[in-house]
Amino acid sequence: MDSELIGRRIKTLIRCRGIKRSYVAHKMGISYNTLTNKLNGKGEFSAIQIVKLREILELDDELSINIFFNPKFEIEKNLKIS
Repeated sequence: MDSELIGRRIKTLIRCRGIKRSYVAHKMGISYNTLTNKLNGKGEFSAIQIVKLREILELDDELSINIFFNPKFEIEKNLKIS
């Protein structure tokens, strides 16, 4: 799936949860710059990193599947974000 689309979805979740990117990067064991690059579509998240993101952002199975594998999923509508 499109890395840039996944990155936008993760950025939306980070903002929605009120978590700082530096915290997410630290918990994932990667640098802030690496996280930013992945969020901007300049790299893909590994399976281990996806598992860590699920824990950090408290994602259930359905939301995780939609974020990482459903190209038609509109996160803003599903999280009721304007």
